[in-house]
Amino acid sequence: MKLKDLIKESKVWERNFGEKLPTLDSVQKKYEKKLTEEIIEVERIHDMESHIFDVIIEFKKTFEKSEWKKNRKISSLIKKMIDLESKLGNEVTELE
Repeated sequence: MKLKDLIKESKVWERNFGEKLPTLDSVQKKYEKKLTEEIIEVERIHDMESHIFDVIIEFKKTFEKSEWKKNRKISSLIKKMIDLESKLGNEVTELE
């Protein structure tokens, strides 16, 4: 790859008139900010996934205490939701 091509691909030159060129320090701070935001996003996804699991389990407990607890279709759907949530949990764990 030629230097000319690298310069064209670089975002360094995309700036407004009068704006200073980025420094190593400013680029590093921007990168660290992006990493921090990504970490927060992954933590939020983990929290949401955990909340989904809690809600499904709470629904299952409530259903099992209800007068409709012998409804096989609903029981089957609850099992499928738990299996699906387990798969979701596995995928979310791999985000790290």
